[in-house]
Amino acid sequence: MDMDTLDNLFVPGDHAAFVSMVRENLERGAATKRQLSSKEYIQLARECWNECPTDAVYAMKMLIDPLVRPEFLEEVPEKWANSRDLFCELIAAIDSNGELLNAPPEYIPPLHPNVLLAVIPAGSPTAGTSPDPSAPADYMVAFLDVLGFKVLLTTIGLEELIRRYKELIETALRSQSEAFPWSMEIALVRNNPTAGLMWLPIQTSYFSDSLLLWVNYHPQHVAPFFDRCAKVFCKALEIGLPIRGAISIGNAVLDKSNGIYLGQPLVEVAELEKHSNWVGVSLGASWKSQNLRPPIPPDRVFVFEPPLTEQGRQNFSGLVLDWPRIWRESRNGTPMQKLSELCEPDLSERTREKYAEAARFVEYSDKNQNWFLPEGSTRITLRDL
Repeated sequence: MDMDTLDNLFVPGDHAAFVSMVRENLERGAATKRQLSSKEYIQLARECWNECPTDAVYAMKMLIDPLVRPEFLEEVPEKWANSRDLFCELIAAIDSNGELLNAPPEYIPPLHPNVLLAVIPAGSPTAGTSPDPSAPADYMVAFLDVLGFKVLLTTIGLEELIRRYKELIETALRSQSEAFPWSMEIALVRNNPTAGLMWLPIQTSYFSDSLLLWVNYHPQHVAPFFDRCAKVFCKALEIGLPIRGAISIGNAVLDKSNGIYLGQPLVEVAELEKHSNWVGVSLGASWKSQNLRPPIPPDRVFVFEPPLTEQGRQNFSGLVLDWPRIWRESRNGTPMQKLSELCEPDLSERTREKYAEAARFVEYSDKNQNWFLPEGSTRITLRDL
């Protein structure tokens, strides 16, 4: 079922998070596995969703279908471990002492038969606020351009190109931004590393074959913003839409509601992206800013020299996004096979060079992934918790 037809099966009262989760389940074959039509599956999911209301403490909710997301059952009570039914997970935030946030005296957690309760550390370095979009503020900006639209139009056709682009918007861009304004991070609870949530209100826009992501600057926003950009890049590559992009930082006006996008970071990313000859994402010279002095997480970037024109080098920081790390941590195998598939023999030599440079970077990332760690140390990831 195409996206437009699927849209008609949701109703105005459906929560955006519900729509996003159900869409993802349907894309994973949830309706087929349950021998239901898409309409019947959505109704079943809606009934489950509505049976477990949130409150001021357990304020976050997830819809879980174990038939398509069995990984959710790996660390749950036995009651849920063998479940085949849809159920909801209500999530409450806890502080560094493990206490529920926003819980009044004598608070009683919600009790629903089809609801799993969970707690997770949560916080926001900006107290959950965002700047006025109509006024200048410091932002991190990523400009990602899908390469080879003209070639793809010829090789796969307009309908398939539209389908892939919609998939990119729905499963990579929207799901990594407004639909889920949180970032999974590692927090300390009683001095132990624990999976936590941080408020990260990433905004997005897209036009023609280009994607724009941005978030207000804060030192603690840097690493998760880089991760989001890498996730979008990996998803695009996975579905056959290779990306060339750039990330910058600085003062700008990014007013989505009025379509106003102005500021030096936008100029920098546009120039750097245009003058790069590879499939990859470079960091602009603004990351060397003596004014903001942004922290650079060593496990998210590399010192690396992609092929650039002279003008491109003027806007380049010397750093590139380590997107292969996200690929290794979220998928089986390496992206080499996908790069090889996309680098078809009938492509121009210049285009094939872009893929060759991407492959060179993947090898570099694989060989040097632990360069920043002291000898004998290992990097803790969310998958380890």
